[in-house]
Order: sequence, then C-alpha cells, then structure tokens
Amino acid sequence: MHKYRLMINPYAIEKWVNDMACKGWHLKKFTWIRFTFERGESGSYIYRHDELEGFSTHYEEDYLEFLKSSGIEQVDRSGNFVFFRKAAQEGPFELYTDKKTKLGTLSKKMTVLLSLILLNLLIGITGLTGDFSERTMDWVGFTMNMLNLIVVVLFSFPLIKLIRVRNRLKRELNVFSD
Repeated sequence: MHKYRLMINPYAIEKWVNDMACKGWHLKKFTWIRFTFERGESGSYIYRHDELEGFSTHYEEDYLEFLKSSGIEQVDRSGNFVFFRKAAQEGPFELYTDKKTKLGTLSKKMTVLLSLILLNLLIGITGLTGDFSERTMDWVGFTMNMLNLIVVVLFSFPLIKLIRVRNRLKRELNVFSD
C-alpha cells in the first residue's frame, strides 16, 4: 500500500508511521513524499527516525553498525533521513539526538521553507502588479502569479507547525539542560 505525506515535520511523520504499525501496516520504503507499507502483525514494531548529518562518513558507518548490533534494523533511507525499527516486544527505544541538534535541523528546514515562501511571494506580487498595469489582461500570467501566491499559503502551514515544534523544543531545552 502506498500513502503520500509531505515529510516536513519528522516528529509528526514518525508518530504517523507508528500509528500505521499499530494498525498492522509496516513501513517498507519511503521518499520525501511517498511511503510504502506492507501488511503485518499489528504493533509488532516501533519505528524511530534519525537525520544523519553527513554522507559516507566513518562516523555514520560506526553509528549504523552500533544500531544493528543493538537489534535495531534500518528500514530505509531517503537522503539523510533514515527510519529504523525494533521489535516492540523488546520494549521502547529511543535514538538519542540532543535538542540542540534537533533545533538546528528544524531551523534549516524553516530557512528553506521561508526562502521558498518569500521567493514565491515576490514573484507573485511582482507579476500581479505587472498584470494590472497593462490595458489587456494576460490570463496565463495572472494564473501563474496566483499559483505562486497559493504556494505561499500552502507552505505557510508547515512553516507554522515547524515553528511550534521548534519553540516547544526550546522551552524543553531551557527547562532541562541538554
């Protein structure tokens, strides 16, 4: 079974994948938008995600080998985003990533989203002012500029969610020293 979700908030995606596992659908493959599940026993695995910092580094190989020796299986990888799973009967497990690293990763994602929002806003507004300054309306240009503004609105929702997650992590970081 294939499901489509935009992978912007990794914590929400991790929760969703674990909810699917509780229903008997286990993650097999994923990309940034497409998730492939296979039918299995309900609640037999717990899934966790991690965002690896570099590609093909010695640290990465040691880290992945350590996880494997701990009974944690790598499900799939898309870019630097990796999903792992472990049998639920062995109890819950966490992949340790300090809050400062999580904040940095979220800030990078927010910067990319904000850049896309501002670029589309600039293109949309600039194009619309040009469309209205002419005597005849260019409907194709108008439509494209309106699509840019729709992209601004659509990307604003995930940005707001990421801001909330980041603010929650900042509060936790202030309460519990990491």
